[in-house]
This record gives sequence, structure tokens and C-alpha cells, in this order.
Amino acid sequence: MIVTHVLSEYALNTLCWLLFKSEELQTKIMRISSSWLTLGASVSLLIPAWTANAQEFTNLKVAAASESVNQAVTKSPQIPPQSPAPAPELISATEPAIVLPSAGVSTPGQLEPEQTLVVPTTPSQVKLEQTKAVTLDEILDLVERTNSDWIQARIAIEKARAALRSAEAGRSPTVTGSIQYSYSDSAQARLSSINNNTPLGKTTSNPLSGTVGINYNVFDSGVNDATIAAAENNVRIAESTLNQARQSLRLNIVTGYYNLQNADETIRIQSQAVKNSERSLKDTQSRERAGVGTKFDVLQAEVSLANAKQDLLNAEASQLVARRELSRQLNYPPTVEITAADKIAPVAAWKLSLEESILLAVRNRAELDIQKLQREVSRNNANATLARLGPQVSLFANFNTASEFTSGGGIGTGYQLGASLNWTLYDGGRTSAQVDQFKADQATAESKFEQAARQARFDVETAYINQRSRFQQIETATKAVKQATEALRLARLRLEAGVGTQLEVLTAESDLTRADVNRVQAIIGYNQARANLERAVAGL
Repeated sequence: MIVTHVLSEYALNTLCWLLFKSEELQTKIMRISSSWLTLGASVSLLIPAWTANAQEFTNLKVAAASESVNQAVTKSPQIPPQSPAPAPELISATEPAIVLPSAGVSTPGQLEPEQTLVVPTTPSQVKLEQTKAVTLDEILDLVERTNSDWIQARIAIEKARAALRSAEAGRSPTVTGSIQYSYSDSAQARLSSINNNTPLGKTTSNPLSGTVGINYNVFDSGVNDATIAAAENNVRIAESTLNQARQSLRLNIVTGYYNLQNADETIRIQSQAVKNSERSLKDTQSRERAGVGTKFDVLQAEVSLANAKQDLLNAEASQLVARRELSRQLNYPPTVEITAADKIAPVAAWKLSLEESILLAVRNRAELDIQKLQREVSRNNANATLARLGPQVSLFANFNTASEFTSGGGIGTGYQLGASLNWTLYDGGRTSAQVDQFKADQATAESKFEQAARQARFDVETAYINQRSRFQQIETATKAVKQATEALRLARLRLEAGVGTQLEVLTAESDLTRADVNRVQAIIGYNQARANLERAVAGL
């Protein structure tokens, strides 16, 4: 109605400018303007009240949906929660701030200011300038505020909520308003006067008309109810998808962190192997100069040192790749390189049995909830399609006004009340075909549900077996490192006493390196299997 009011003012001002020389017409126009403004003000008083009620209803729905998604995201199985660690401070002058969409801070129905999309343009903007050590807890706390997959899942929830509000709007009446003004000079009237040789009469007209209409669908055979039910289920699907994305994201971060720890420890092991090889080469060269060693022993030691250096270079490259991969998932600033602050150590043992873990997985997995909801959405869509074949009853009321400035300047008012009934008696089988499509979607969701349930059990079994095997390997590998260290010491003593060979020393060094690598792999493998098990039961 505000638009109607403004348009009417604009039309009247235009008339005043065109006909300002005629005092009589000006008086009539002022009278028309007064009457029209009174009409506009009366109708406009009705609209804010309805708008306020609708806005209050929408806010209540948004608040309820926000509480629902918070409960879905924080849903966790029977696993003790960890206290959140403070997030590391990020400073970046080359990347825009990441803004999470939120119904609480954004303006519904309006576009937000456009975000600037920035990419680095100079080498200094991507050059690594500082290194920051972070713990796994710090990364897990940070990733849910910076990762792109998480942000996109949040945006999907906002989109689903907007679709729900759109569906709920179908229960409200629609109010429309229109205003029309025209000015015409009839050529036909002039021609008739010329042909009939009569005095020229009135040839111009400038009517102004306006209409306000209200339409309300009182009965739609259940179309709106089915549409709203489908939109509500889509919101729940988006919330479950967010929960699934959270678990997958945290698993990827944990995996990346363990890979970085593995790379760091591999560098330590290979660096020690290089030192051992250098010592063996030095001892072999000394024995050759003393006449108790051979050139062949020196060549063997040199080859062993070269191989150790090669392994060290590979480990250093793997470490750099692991760091950048973790930074990519975190959306870390491109000038900061992160390192692992946690030491390698086995995490707490899993307390549940295999059977209990499987039951926990099929009860908590978001993938199963999504397929259940997908089936309900298919049924809702089918019901909405069938309901469109039923009778559609609506009521309407139109209030209209009209005025002709050049014929007295009065205002004519009128109204129209009525009801309409629409009923599709035959649509060529289109509805039946659409229902069959939704039935196929329902069957697909049921099949995917069974597939997801089997996959959940397999994931639990695989992770459970691996973590139990890796846990047993930790003790064996730790003992093997101690034994290999002692074997290397004895091999060197035998060589110095003249009863051993250089080959025994090289073999002992190789065995120590392999035993140390096995120990690290057992610990990392156990921690990874433990994280996979938590993800399998939707508890990560």
C-alpha cells in the first residue's frame, strides 16, 4: 500500500503540472487527491498489522528451527566429551573474512552486502613466513568455523529453512494492489467532427483507477500441508547432513594430523639412521687406514649412507605435503605453516564391545536418518501431487476506485466478493506418472537405507578389528626397538673386537630403523583406527 500511495501522489503531481493554468481543474484535482489519500491511508492501516503477525510467526519458526539444528549438531553418542581448547589466532591480510549465514544476524528477505572475493596476486602473499605449532584439540575447535565443507552445509540449512518459510506462506492470504493512470486524445472523435462538420467536442480523457485485492485459499485438498511437511523434512535432512559433514570433517582432520605426526617421526627416525650410517662409514674408513678393513666394507657403508639420506629426503617431502594438506582443510592463511604440537602416544582404549559398537552405529549414524527422511519427502511430494487433483476452493475480495478528471472529478468506488472452485477432472495421466516417480524415489531411499546400515556395520567391524590389532602391535614393536638397539650395540662391539663383520653392523642398523618405523606405524595406526571407530558410531 505504501507503493500505491507513492504512485498516486506521483500521478496527481503530474496532472497538476500539466493543467496548472486551469483553476477549476486544479480545485477538482485537489479534491480528488484528498479523497484518494484518505482511501490509501485507510487501506494501508490494515497491511502493517497483518505483516507484523506474519513476521512474528516467521520468527517463531526460525527460532524453533535454530534450536533443532543446534540439538542435531551437538548430538553425541555415549562418549565422554572433551573440553574445548582455545582456537589459535589467525592473521591474514590477503583473504576475506569468512561469514557464516545466520537467521539471527541477517535480514530476512534482503540481500546482504556483497562479499569481496580475493585471491593472492603477488608472491609475497603466498610465501610461508612463520610456523605455528598447534594441537589436535585446537585444530578440531577451529575447523568448524573455517572449513568450506562445513560452511556449505550451514548454508544448505539456511536454504532449507527459507524453503520452509516459503511453503508456510501458502497458508496466508495474498494481498495485491494496482494503480493505473492514462491520458488520451481521441483521433476518432476529431475525425468524426470533421466528417460531420460539427463543432469539436471533448476528445481527451485521463482516467485514474486503482484496485486492492485479497485472495485466500480456504481449501486445497491438502496441497499446502503436504508441501510444508516435505519442506520440514528437507530441513531435517539438511541438519542431518550437517551432522554427517561434521563427523567426516573431523575424521579428515584427525587423519591429516596423524599423517603429519607420522611424517615428523619418520624424519626423526631417518635422521638417526643417517647418523648411524655416517658413524659406520667413519669407523670403516678408519679400519681401512689401519689395515684391518677392506675397500669393499667402505663401499658398503657408503651405499648404506646414501640410501639413508634418500629416505630422509623422501620423509622431508612427505612432511611438507602433510603440513600443506592440513592447512588446506583448515583454510589457514597462506603465509603460515602449521606443525604438530602433540607428541605421538596411544589414545585411550575403546571400552565398548563389538556388538555394542554396532548397535550404537545403527542408532546414531546420520546416513540412516537422511534416508529415512528422504523416503518421507518422497511420500509428501506424492501426496501433494495427488492433492492437486482434488477441488481447490478460494475466496477473493476486490476493492476498486476510478476517477475521470475531465468529467466532474468525482471518485467512483466499488467492490467485488466471491469464491472460486477449481477441479482438475482429467490431466492426461500426468499426475499418475509423477506419483510413480516419487514411488521410485521412495524405493531408492529404502534401498539406500539398507545399504547404509550394512556399511555402518562393516565400518565398525573393520575399525574395531584394526584398532585391536594395532594395539597389540604397539607392545611388540616397542620391545623390538629395544632388542634392535641392543643388537646394534653388540654388532659394533664384535666388529671392534675383530670377531664381527661390517655387514652385521649394517644389518643391525637397518633392523633398528625398521623396528622404530614399525613402532611409530603401530601407534599411528592404532590412533587412526580408534578415530575411524568413533566416526563409525557417529561419536567423533
